[in-house]
Amino acid sequence: MRIEVSKLSYTKETTLVEEILFDKEKFPPCLPLIEVKKAVVNAKIRRYEEFIYVSLNIKTNVILQCSYTLKPFDTVIKTVEEMHFASGANEDDEDITIYKGNSIELDKYIYDAISASIPPSPKAPGAKLPKGGKDYRVISFDDFEKEKEEKVDPRFAKLDELEFDD
Repeated sequence: MRIEVSKLSYTKETTLVEEILFDKEKFPPCLPLIEVKKAVVNAKIRRYEEFIYVSLNIKTNVILQCSYTLKPFDTVIKTVEEMHFASGANEDDEDITIYKGNSIELDKYIYDAISASIPPSPKAPGAKLPKGGKDYRVISFDDFEKEKEEKVDPRFAKLDELEFDD
């Protein structure tokens, strides 16, 4: 999605609606994200002097890896993102992105917004936490911490066998 700055009106809001397909080479996914199938983006853009305000409403079809089963599943993610662009003023302001030229390419920002809206441990519908299996078991974090405190380092196990005279 590209914003042509010179075509923006100072008096009214510009609306762009576009379906975006992301190239896996240019936008490589990172687990738990496996693939972004398509994103439908509704952008509302307003121009104020040298500043440009962009509000993105994003609806995305993605394939995620289930944190319980490690199997891929399809889901829809919706997110809203607001961005501020400027042509060079206020470079110290962290909320403003500086652009050069007459156009702003939004695909990178859209992909970043999608990636940020993915839950860290996505669960497929109907997936259940496994109880355990070959070479692993599932325990709570509290139980793990308790076992870690009680566990004796094997390098020092012989010290436990020493008897001291009183």
